[in-house]
Amino acid sequence: MWTWIHAQWQVFAGLGVLLAWLPAIAVYDLVRKPVPRKGFLGLESTPGVRFFIGMMAFIFIHIGWLLVVPGQPIVIPFVVSIILLFVIMIWG
Repeated sequence: MWTWIHAQWQVFAGLGVLLAWLPAIAVYDLVRKPVPRKGFLGLESTPGVRFFIGMMAFIFIHIGWLLVVPGQPIVIPFVVSIILLFVIMIWG
């Protein structure tokens, strides 16, 4: 059933990060009203917007990796994507 996805542990780890952060951001927004701020992204953004931008970067890095070096393990883009996601969430 899941053979088309080429599921490795990194795929499930990435989905786990996504599924864990969504409720975390929802609770954060309920507890502390988000104040838009301007970071290095060049636009005023709330934590939810920065998370969305970070997840889009996460996805694009993985798709780019699969297009450039198919068949290679995706540990490298996974680590790079997680680091970039944290950078965007903190300083974006």
